[in-house]
Order: sequence, then C-alpha cells, then structure tokens
Amino acid sequence: MNELRWPAIWRAAVSVSIFLIPIGVLQRVLVDRETGGKATAGIYVITFVIFVLGMVAGFGAAKLAREHVLPNGAAAGALAYLIAAFAALVRVAVFGGGGLSVVGVAFSAITMATCGMFGAGLERRSRALREVVPRDDAPKPD
Repeated sequence: MNELRWPAIWRAAVSVSIFLIPIGVLQRVLVDRETGGKATAGIYVITFVIFVLGMVAGFGAAKLAREHVLPNGAAAGALAYLIAAFAALVRVAVFGGGGLSVVGVAFSAITMATCGMFGAGLERRSRALREVVPRDDAPKPD
C-alpha cells in the first residue's frame, strides 16, 4: 500500500518551490496593484506558469520514483504548492497584509496535484521514447 516515495516527492517539490515562491510574490504584487478586481494578462500568464511548475514537480517525482508515478506526481505538485503557501503565510505574519483562505489553499493544492499528475503522465509516456528497443534487422556487433 505504501506507493509514495517520499525522497522523490520531497526533492521534486522543494526544487519547484524555489521557483514557485518568487512567482507567487510577483503574482501578489500584481494583484495588489489591480484596482476594481480586474484581471490582466500578466496575472493569467503567471497563473499558467504556476500550473506548468506543478507539472514539472510531477514530472520530476515520477522520474525519481520510477513506479506508481501518478500518486507520486500528485503528491509532489500539491506539496510544492503547500510549501509556497507556507511561505506566503510567513510573509503575512511578518509583513502583514491579506491573509490566506483555507478553501483557496485547498482548492489550489488540489489543482496543483492534478497538474502534477499530468506531468507524471508525461514522464511515463516519454519514458518509452527514451528506452532503447532492439530491432530484429539491426546489425549485430562482432
């Protein structure tokens, strides 16, 4: 039942959260500058980059785990987001400002888990392309 490979999940999540935290800060700065709640193209681009980083976390965890890739990828994506949310919570505690919504964090973690599963699926598909399959008509070495 123990399908999760925690060393693979931790390595992938921490590696991605190094990029996710500054992007989250940039997103927060853009949201604070907005007036009237209008979303700009910059916020959509940053959100897309965050989802891509969730896929990268899943891809990395799947590459390191080698089996049961989907649960490991989902856990890495969610953990990467939770690390970034913890950093945002520390920022709120130190500098003040808007807090975090528990429902928003839970929804975002589930979304990042889904992105992590997608990245893990991509790794599983690309693994077959990287493996060398011997052909019958290939010349034999002497």
